Amino acid sequence: MDKQSIYVVSGGSGETAHRMVEAALTQFSVGESSALVRRFQNVRTHEDLDRILQMASEKRAVIVHTTVSREMRDYLDHRCAELRLTQVDLFGDLLDTLTIYLRERPEERPGSFHAVGDRYFRRIEAIEYALKFDDGIDMGGLVDADIVLVGISRTSKTPLSMYLAMEGFKVMNVPLVPNVPLPAELESIPQGRIVGLTIQADRLQEIRAYRLKRLGAVGSADNYSDMGRILDELAYADGIFKRHRRWPVLDVTGRSIEETAGLVLDRVLGKERAV
Repeated sequence: MDKQSIYVVSGGSGETAHRMVEAALTQFSVGESSALVRRFQNVRTHEDLDRILQMASEKRAVIVHTTVSREMRDYLDHRCAELRLTQVDLFGDLLDTLTIYLRERPEERPGSFHAVGDRYFRRIEAIEYALKFDDGIDMGGLVDADIVLVGISRTSKTPLSMYLAMEGFKVMNVPLVPNVPLPAELESIPQGRIVGLTIQADRLQEIRAYRLKRLGAVGSADNYSDMGRILDELAYADGIFKRHRRWPVLDVTGRSIEETAGLVLDRVLGKERAV
């Protein structure tokens, strides 16, 4: 069976619309295998549109577009009606609504949606990465990590990873456990990407005791809120950090996730950090 055609038309790169179509197709069991997506970029004249729409008419393709020019949108709408083509305007209604709400006409700059789309999809990729490589389960993605967080249990590694992922950074976190060797792979990446996390013993005991209570595990044989165990783990982590002088070490005691995330980015990106 011939594949159904979807034509992505844009005055810019068309990358945002293309990704949105591909994302939508994943919701259909036969979507990706039965649809042929073709992208047309930098479409800015009536002649360009006519050529594309004529091909679409022959294929009975669906038109998906991110045309920001009001004049070009109106022309495309008119021609699709003439040719009886189905068209989906991804941004037209939004632009019209914001024009009324903001009481200002859009600048109609082709390609401006691309940067926004890139940021959105970068966040999605970063979140998927953080979930996949949480708690050092799989070191295979280490080479792609923007940041690696290292610390003992309950030093905010996972929530910090997710917060940074929402900012578009791929973050892997690796637990430090006494008598468990540090993953050798950590030596293979730029050491400036790795950040050590520590915390004051009394605060860690509070956090762990609360965690055990929530799990209904108070009084269990493996009570990791014991102060002796905590001090041993902190001493072990401190020894690791001293052997890796290039790793910045942050004390998370009393700090919010947002504040700690800012410090992590300052340490890893430094002057390169976007303001």
